[in-house]
Amino acid sequence: MKSILISLVVLSCFLSMVEAQSNPHYTVTDPAINEMLMALDMPRYTGSVPMVNIAGNWQLTLSDGKYIELALLQSGIAVFGKGKMAIGTVSQEAFAGGSISGNNLRLEVVPESGTELYAVSVDISRLPFAGTYVVFAADSAPQRGTLRAGKNTTYG
Repeated sequence: MKSILISLVVLSCFLSMVEAQSNPHYTVTDPAINEMLMALDMPRYTGSVPMVNIAGNWQLTLSDGKYIELALLQSGIAVFGKGKMAIGTVSQEAFAGGSISGNNLRLEVVPESGTELYAVSVDISRLPFAGTYVVFAADSAPQRGTLRAGKNTTYG
């Protein structure tokens, strides 16, 4: 319950930032927030249904040694789900939400601890799936990295 509440607070903050960003009189002065907004590059929901099926079990191997497993669901261009994030033998639940934009799967992944946000972009146009990510944590500079991704269409 607590993790769901944290996820909802994080999602609410993002929606507020996106709404503020659409205001022509709003400017971002914090470089970290500006970089986060650019990394997320939130697509406009046009209602068009993508041809690709994202639903299934995804595995993301990050260049910083972290591993994320997500069971993703899809509704049109919206993608969401939950899973686990592991660093070595230590794991915790993780929650994800995002969208499909062209040939990119864009996700925002928040571990149960709520101390970090992973802005993930995966190129889904060709195998093997690869992409980039940015980690945002309080009181530290954003960290960038690359990732490899795999998908299994069955649910576990």
